[in-house]
Amino acid sequence: MYLDPRTLLFSLILANSLMVLSLFVASSAKGREQGLNKWALAVLFETFTWLLVAARGMIPDELSIVAANLFKTASHALILAAIYKFQRREFALWKFFLPVVLMLLTTGLLIEDIAGRFVWCGLIYAFQLALIVRALWSDSELRKGRAWRLLLGGACMILAVLAMRAAVALSGFADFAQPQNHIAMHWVQVITFAAVMATVLLGSVGFVLMIKERTDRENLQMAMTDSLTGVPNRRALMYQAGLMRAQRSGLPMSLLMIDIDHFKRINDTYGHPAGDEVLRQAAALMEKRLRAGDVLGRYGGEEFCVIAPDTEAKGAQV
Repeated sequence: MYLDPRTLLFSLILANSLMVLSLFVASSAKGREQGLNKWALAVLFETFTWLLVAARGMIPDELSIVAANLFKTASHALILAAIYKFQRREFALWKFFLPVVLMLLTTGLLIEDIAGRFVWCGLIYAFQLALIVRALWSDSELRKGRAWRLLLGGACMILAVLAMRAAVALSGFADFAQPQNHIAMHWVQVITFAAVMATVLLGSVGFVLMIKERTDRENLQMAMTDSLTGVPNRRALMYQAGLMRAQRSGLPMSLLMIDIDHFKRINDTYGHPAGDEVLRQAAALMEKRLRAGDVLGRYGGEEFCVIAPDTEAKGAQV
């Protein structure tokens, strides 16, 4: 099977363009708050990169090489910014501008040196990818889900491709490492195209799934938490009690029902806002008195419930 570089470039550009369109269309207000618009812009810059690569030979090298690498660098920086936005962290601007400036200097100085350009530009890209991997790995909340692994896998895949292209270029076969040329398609180019297309697809799907996973966790938290006091609600208590029973450890478990006396009088005398504050303060005080393994929840109204594992009836009365 003959693989033409221009055909593969067209396929890559088309796939990226459709992904950009889909991301911008799907980017709701909540999605924008979590960085989806930045991710879509990153894929758009990636598309510009490959458009310039495809036009190599028809436009000046300053555009096809320098501008293309600048767009690629900006794309990686926007991916990092999108991840920081998702994590609700402050994004330092130097992480965007430093790689872009370094890439401008590197491509400008090494525009005629293919092997040197591949090595030094590859190091800049590797630095950006290392920042992305670090941002993903350092977020324990993010790692509760699975979608982040798609982004991590894509970053590691591109790191491997960068190392492969640099090794091929230093071995004296720089032409084979270029994504677009007029010679027969080389296996290095095939791997590069496949890795880039897979990374854009996996990364974009992974980022959307990360947003979905967080939304699902937040919805579950809302469904299982009493909005007034912040402690587990009746549904969460029943679930926790059933879970402890299912473990069948053979240890005793106590259930404490706690009722605030004369609570109706508080509401009637001081009003419901004062009654709500009493419930909040009561829940906070009880939480401070519980052991690490105990579970406090609001059963309903002014009634609270405590699930005390590994506790006999006598111990529960203390």
